[in-house]
Formats: sequence, structure tokens, C-alpha cells
Amino acid sequence: MGIAKDGATLCGVQPEKSLQQYTLLLHNPTLETFTFSEIGLGSPEGLSVVSVEVTPANKEGHGNRGAAPGSTPHAEHEAVPSPTETETDEEPSTFEVEPVPAEGFVFEPDAHIDIVVKVALDEAVDRGTAENVVVDFSSPTREYSVAHPLNITVDRTSCS
Repeated sequence: MGIAKDGATLCGVQPEKSLQQYTLLLHNPTLETFTFSEIGLGSPEGLSVVSVEVTPANKEGHGNRGAAPGSTPHAEHEAVPSPTETETDEEPSTFEVEPVPAEGFVFEPDAHIDIVVKVALDEAVDRGTAENVVVDFSSPTREYSVAHPLNITVDRTSCS
């Protein structure tokens, strides 16, 4: 599923009474169905998970929701978008789908999803970290636990 690929090191500033949100794009290229169990932070210090949800992702990947099939996610943008004709057999926009809790979510073959992880600093700290995001899931015959290499730092005032 590529869970352990495409990592990053990110820092976000979290003012009081707010949270940070990170998204993992996953594709299930197998013929198996998987069920997510727990998704959490690897080696967290001063940082806690607020919620983990799943939303459908466009097959083209990040930054391309609702784009025309075959278009490039980061193609040159027009100053004023041109109107396009709507075909009746198009897939519905992923913006119209409400997120669902990740725990218990059934990941079907060839599906593309975004796992949205919301995190917050613990009350008594000004900076928190996590080495990765750990995704636990299972097939009918086996259980898995894979670390996605998204290294997270959250600070109350600055990332410098």
C-alpha cells in the first residue's frame, strides 16, 4: 500500500485552542481488502492525536480534487478559470463526502484515500514531536503495523 513511502519532515505552529492537521494519501493496489484499526503517532513527545478520519482521494493524487481526468495536479493555473462542460457520467466530487472515523474503515482494492490525522500539543508544553504516524490494519488473514515516515513538530509560537 505504500504506507512507508513518501515521508516528510513538517513543522506547524499551533496557537492556543487550536490543532494541526496532516494528511496521508494511500492507494490500495492489491486485490485484498484491509480494515484499519488504530492510527497513532510514533514516539510522541508533548503531542497527542485528537482524531483520525478517512476521506476519498482523487485517483490523480494530492491537489487535484475534481480535476479533469489526465490533467496534471500542479499544471499552470489560469487567472480566471474557464468554464467546462459537465458530463453526466463523471464521478462525484470528493468534496461532497463527509469524513468517517479511520478505525474500522474498510479499504477496498484499488481505492485511493486520505487519512487525516489531527494533532494537538499537550497542555503543559510549548513544543511537541512525533517520529512518524503508525498505521495499524488487517486483512482477513494477517495484522500489520506500518510506520509512515512523517516526522511532525508542532510549536506554540514558531518553527525556527
